[in-house]
Amino acid sequence: MVGKEIPQKIIGIDILRAIAALGVFYYHNHLGTVIAKFTGASFIGSTDDFGATYAVPLFFLISGYCIHASNIKYIKAYTRLPLKEYYIRRFLRIYPPYLVALVVAVGVNYLILRNYKPSAADLGIHLFAFQGFSAPYFNTINVVLWTISIELAFYAIYPIFYYIRFKYNLNYALAFTLLVSCVSIVWFGFHGALSLPQRFCVFNLWFAWCCGAFLADKKALSPDDLKQPQYKIFYIFIFAAFIYLNFFPDKSGIIFDQFNILFWTAPMMFILSKENWFRQHQHSWFIRMMAAIGLSSYSLYLLHSPLINLKNYLVHQYFPAAFQLPGEIAGIAFIPVVAWYSFRFFEKPFIPRKRTIEPTT
Repeated sequence: MVGKEIPQKIIGIDILRAIAALGVFYYHNHLGTVIAKFTGASFIGSTDDFGATYAVPLFFLISGYCIHASNIKYIKAYTRLPLKEYYIRRFLRIYPPYLVALVVAVGVNYLILRNYKPSAADLGIHLFAFQGFSAPYFNTINVVLWTISIELAFYAIYPIFYYIRFKYNLNYALAFTLLVSCVSIVWFGFHGALSLPQRFCVFNLWFAWCCGAFLADKKALSPDDLKQPQYKIFYIFIFAAFIYLNFFPDKSGIIFDQFNILFWTAPMMFILSKENWFRQHQHSWFIRMMAAIGLSSYSLYLLHSPLINLKNYLVHQYFPAAFQLPGEIAGIAFIPVVAWYSFRFFEKPFIPRKRTIEPTT
């Protein structure tokens, strides 16, 4: 078995990550609402909805795509997924910057909230990233950290998808995740009003997440399959369901979340199909900026909420009224810079080199 360096990163993936991260960042700054207030164009306020509703689903789809894409080398080599290596890599990729963000969030909360003292249970649950499974602590310290619980759960059960894909085939693997998600959705459907951990149970969303893995597999191993008409028909159904669930009343929350992920399948594949164009223009300021934000998108996602709170506190506590708006603008621009340095110092050192695997002869 011989290792080789994988070719350069996919710019399209970084751009997709940047779109998702900036969407959440835009929403938590309430920039649409602020712009609407200053311009009088009230419709601009609704642009906050992108980050509130659609950005995290895009992150989930990208996650499924990237996790499986990084393991295609084992499928090509007819090799089982090396579980120990896989889990170590996932832990190192996720937990060190997560721990930094947790410390930052606790510190900011302590500074700006009087008498702030998180309970031992709250801290313990967040240290082990179980907040996404706990209704009382779902978003107590940092409102975005619940998604990390869900991501870690996806990583934990991904080897099941890989095993079925390796042992049987890709369609069987995806069909199995569809069955699991359907059973989970039906199960919770009989519970009436759902808590947030129940609504965002990993099994509810597993099929949609694994659709990202399915697309990565197809793109790497049989890209011509994606040109077949049945995929266009599937997406027409997805798009129609997405429109109905988003713009008509009485939508089901669990199913709504599924289609908010599935909606992104076609836009994601379209952007990935433009990789050659991105490489031709990779030195333009816009592509470079988006790629940089995409690279540091995990840190931006983890840190932006406490940093926004800190920025608001400092501006309103210490800036004269005439300088508060410039201070807000400067703070908004400064947060992605902090995220970039967090990526450099707390993410990048823990990212092992990716290698291809050649079949043993």
